[in-house]
Amino acid sequence: MRVSGLEWRGVRVPMRQPERALDPSKAGRNALIIRMLMDNGLVGVGEAAPAGPGRPPGVADLASVLHDLAPSALGLHPIIASDVLSALAPRGSVGDALRFGVETAAFDAMGKNAGRPVTDLLGGVIDWIPIVALLDFLPPEEAAEQARAAVAQGYECLKISLGARDAETDVETVRRVRQAVGEGVALRADADEGWTAERAIHTLERLRPYALEFVEQPVIAEDLTGMARIRRSSPVPIAADEAVGGMSDAVKVADAEAADALVVKGARAGGLRAAQAVMAFAAERRLRSMVASPLETGIGVAVGLHLAASLGEAAPAGLGASARLESDLLAKPLAPSRGHITVPHLPGLGVELDLSAVDYYATEVAGVVAG
Repeated sequence: MRVSGLEWRGVRVPMRQPERALDPSKAGRNALIIRMLMDNGLVGVGEAAPAGPGRPPGVADLASVLHDLAPSALGLHPIIASDVLSALAPRGSVGDALRFGVETAAFDAMGKNAGRPVTDLLGGVIDWIPIVALLDFLPPEEAAEQARAAVAQGYECLKISLGARDAETDVETVRRVRQAVGEGVALRADADEGWTAERAIHTLERLRPYALEFVEQPVIAEDLTGMARIRRSSPVPIAADEAVGGMSDAVKVADAEAADALVVKGARAGGLRAAQAVMAFAAERRLRSMVASPLETGIGVAVGLHLAASLGEAAPAGLGASARLESDLLAKPLAPSRGHITVPHLPGLGVELDLSAVDYYATEVAGVVAG
């Protein structure tokens, strides 16, 4: 099996309720859908976008880089093609996103060819992955109502957005949510780089009574000294999110003793294997790790599911964001049931693109290179 061509198409998928986003003007998913064509007729699919929901200029940059590099993949086995393109891709978020998208397509093709799920190729097992329910950025009582509804739907882990409001409102939101769901539900919170170290220390002390599993990224990603200081003082465990990309970032966070847990995202790590290596490193350093995705379509979510199960029993994963999009671009959406999603057990990623949906949400960004 050899690569006979690469195709790519830009998409923009709006959110169902953009008014609930922190920035409604940017609400949606901009991404590049990659199709890796094989000489035996199989097609591997991947999704690429810079960190976050992606922006149209970033997707156009991705397409431009892929156009220049794609001829180097022709005639190669898919994993070798992926490695060649990864080596040639630039450093930074564009290169990491491209590495993730191309490697995903390669693993999808290899799994289809071998009749095995990607999880199996990564050494994991099919599992029933608990999904974190993401609470919208709402006033305290509305957040509590949304939390009650999520628990009624079967979710056992919720994540509250904090950091963009005053400390009083943040604390009151957590208090109301904990009161609404009781002690048996795991609560996480995300400050989204929104605090200073001083405010974080003060706020986390006030959050002590509410048994948070952890708080993500209390200060900007570059401030590992501040994170370490917060962690030493905090009664609440600290998770690094934006501070963690690939292995070098993970090592810096661990060496600085800046976090108790690492949030791992394949697109930010620069690929499936790179993300899996970060998870293995976390285990070696006795840190927790959990898989999450930015606002990805069903392709990115499927990758996250396979990755979450690749090292054994999965922690609750932040892979529910695609349900907020008008479409996840799949023929059969990966929707949570009772707060879980089963790792697709069909060959490859185990999902099928809805090509009519891709056409509907397509942008002018497109290209193809064939041998």
